[in-house]
Amino acid sequence: MATIAPDLTPSTKSNSNNSSDVLKLGRPFRYIVLTLVGLFFIVPIVSSARFSFLGNHNSFTISAYTQLFGTAQFWSTLFLSVKVGIGTVFLTLVLLIPTVVWVHVRLPKMRRIFEAISLLPLVVPSVVVTLGVITSFRGLPNIIYGTPVILSLEYVVLALPFSYRALDSSVQAIDLKTLVEAGQSLGAGWIKLLRYVLLPNIRGGIIGASILTFAFCLGEFAVASLLSFTTFPVFLVQVGQLAASQAVALSLIALLFTWIPLAVITLVFSQRRASRSIAVADE
Repeated sequence: MATIAPDLTPSTKSNSNNSSDVLKLGRPFRYIVLTLVGLFFIVPIVSSARFSFLGNHNSFTISAYTQLFGTAQFWSTLFLSVKVGIGTVFLTLVLLIPTVVWVHVRLPKMRRIFEAISLLPLVVPSVVVTLGVITSFRGLPNIIYGTPVILSLEYVVLALPFSYRALDSSVQAIDLKTLVEAGQSLGAGWIKLLRYVLLPNIRGGIIGASILTFAFCLGEFAVASLLSFTTFPVFLVQVGQLAASQAVALSLIALLFTWIPLAVITLVFSQRRASRSIAVADE
């Protein structure tokens, strides 16, 4: 049987040359873009840190930090924000993990609708949400309405676009239907499926949703201010009206509270992936 040689026309050659040129320029271009993005984020942070350590006559001092650490309101507001953040993360995971799994298993055609609903807090201003909560839930018991519990309940709704997306992407990355059917064929109920099968497979999404929700709680100002709670961001604004260096120091502390857990989690996950890849290679 006769074979037909491929016709390498000039257009084909030019297309291959263009693709090879793009591939050759791809890595330096990525390095340039990453460098510019890194400088865009790092330069303001370094400048802010330098400003927080400046004293009189451009001398180096840590007085802004020592004054903050010696203030009782700093620790009380920080503890309040951390407490609200932990409660918000707990409520978010308890509500969203079964919901996301149930939508993917039982209502896959409704998934787009749920995604659109999860984006509503981005469309509705937080001030409107807060005023609606104040007006609608005024009859709630004081244990909810008069305590930071109401703040956690609002943050669950306001952080929904970030937490839902993180969990939804993690669930989409696994073969959920096969895992559920395999677990049910072995006699496992929904609680055992969530605990032993699904949660280990969506651990990355759970951690991502937790970090995003906690970071949102540490940086939210409008809702806490309208509800008359002096959280860490509200305290930051109050300090910024009196001392700029202390306000910048507070901002850097808030960044550290979000970056350090993220760095630790990333390091742990990278080590686990490396150990798993080594184990697979040895097998």
